Amino acid sequence: MHDFCFTIPYGLVLVIGGVIGYLKKGSMASLGGGAGTGLVLIFAGYLSLKAFEKRKNSFPGLAIETGKTLLFLFFVSSIWL
Repeated sequence: MHDFCFTIPYGLVLVIGGVIGYLKKGSMASLGGGAGTGLVLIFAGYLSLKAFEKRKNSFPGLAIETGKTLLFLFFVSSIWL
């Protein structure tokens, strides 16, 4: 499996979750965190997909995905620690 097979659908789930959180509770944090992060992941998945179509590696897409994951890990761990 390639990274874009998971990144694009997961990004869509985050966008939908962020929009639902905003519509139900008016939470701008849900909209910014969910939809914003989801759009970044969709973009990274798109970069990876286009590189795959050209039979090349997508370092920018992988870097964006990894950076997003590390930021998320930092923020979530700071809440729980």
